[in-house]
Amino acid sequence: MSNSDVSAPQRGRPTVLDRTAIATETFRLWTEHGYDRVGWKDIAEATGISVRTLVRHFARKSDIAWIGVPAATRRLRDALDGTPEATPVSDAVRRAIVASISDDPMTPAGPDWIRVVCAEPEIAGTAPTAYRPWIAELARFIDHRVPGITPAAATALASGYQAATFAALVEWSESGSHEHAAAAADEALTWLSVVP
Repeated sequence: MSNSDVSAPQRGRPTVLDRTAIATETFRLWTEHGYDRVGWKDIAEATGISVRTLVRHFARKSDIAWIGVPAATRRLRDALDGTPEATPVSDAVRRAIVASISDDPMTPAGPDWIRVVCAEPEIAGTAPTAYRPWIAELARFIDHRVPGITPAAATALASGYQAATFAALVEWSESGSHEHAAAAADEALTWLSVVP
């Protein structure tokens, strides 16, 4: 085999970044050493990804905490889009939110994730930006399904559902319950209702 048949190792940024692996290692570091004591260099050493690549993909260290939100938003959208028109709005919203919750311990709704997010003001402060697409999807559905509602009211309702869901997950995490996070959110959300 000639030298021209052997491909040289590729340099530069990877074509696919394993965000879940990065989050898992980063959360381990944050849990063991504290958020403030873990820098980009520590994350780079733990993940094998250069600081330069990490910073290119995450504008702030706290952004790593929210990598599961886009997937949760996709699950929410898919569940809402698959809802029959005859389903009452409150039931449709509750079921879609429950469907959006993952039991992965390092993504939104995992106990380890919730503990870190609640303990770190810098992470908690970025929640409104991180959850904006999730809230927008839910508001879109509510706006479509509730006659006469204004976009502002739909967004307010969606924001309320997001806050209620997060509160239920925090309570679930702190209680040490062995039930799934989705079940805890489902029980809490049965108390909310969209009444046109």
